[in-house]
Amino acid sequence: MTINWDPTGRRVYFFEPHQDDGALFMAQVAAHHVLANREVHVVLMSNGSTSNVIQKLNGEIHTGPWWGGFHDPAHESYEPLSKMEFGLARTAELLASWEQLGVPEDRVHFGMDLNGSQDLPDAVSAEYAEEVMRYFMDSDAAAGLDHPGMYTMHWEDPNSDHAHCGAALKHLRETGSWYADSRWMVKPEEAAGAGATAYAVPSALLAEVKLMQKRAAYAYGAWQPAAGAYAIGMHSVSAYFNAGPLAGAANHIVRAP
Repeated sequence: MTINWDPTGRRVYFFEPHQDDGALFMAQVAAHHVLANREVHVVLMSNGSTSNVIQKLNGEIHTGPWWGGFHDPAHESYEPLSKMEFGLARTAELLASWEQLGVPEDRVHFGMDLNGSQDLPDAVSAEYAEEVMRYFMDSDAAAGLDHPGMYTMHWEDPNSDHAHCGAALKHLRETGSWYADSRWMVKPEEAAGAGATAYAVPSALLAEVKLMQKRAAYAYGAWQPAAGAYAIGMHSVSAYFNAGPLAGAANHIVRAP
C-alpha cells in the first residue's frame, strides 16, 4: 500500500513523552492507522533535554556499547552541544522518524501547539499531561469532529514522564465518553505485569507496517554532525532499537484501565 498524505479518516493522537518513544513503542500501531487512512497526529510532551546522551556527545562520559568509546567533538568536527541544541537535535530525529510512519511535520505538535520543542518542559507532570490532552480534545470538539483515538505510555511505567502521561489519560477516560477510545502502550519487558497484549496488525498490512517501523527507527541512528544529526536515539537505547523496531517486534498495548 501507499501512504495517503491527505487522509480522510478520523483523528488519532499519540502523546509521546520523549522523542524516541514513538519509534520504540508505538510505530506499528501508528503505521496501521496511517495505512487505514486515519489522520494521525503526534504530540510531544517534553523537550528531551535531560538525557545523559548530551554528556556522551560532548565527550564527558563513555558512549556505551553502540558507539563503543568516547566522542571527541574537536576531532569529529562539531562543537559541543548546548542543552537547547541537544533538545532540538532530538526533535529533528522525531520529525524524520514520524515522517517515515506517514505523519508529516504539520501533524506533529509541541505541547499545546507551542512554537517549538524548546518551549516544552524538561519533565512531564500528570497535571500538565492532562492539560495538554484536554487542549486537543477541546479543540476537536469545538471543530465538530468525531471522538478521536488516543494513545500514550502506561501509567505504571517506571519512567515518571511515561507514567504521568498514562495516568493523565487514565483519569480523563474516567471523566466521560469523549475519551472512551484510549489505549496505553507498554514496554515489552513490562507487558505481562501490565496485562498488555501484542498489537495485531492485519496480515495484509504486516510487511508494509514492519518496513515503516524499521525506517522510523533508522532516523535515530543517523550520524552526520555537520547536518545536525547525532544518532541520539541509538546512543541512548540501542538495545531497545535492536530488539524492537529494527527486529520488526510487535508493540504491546493495554486497551482498558
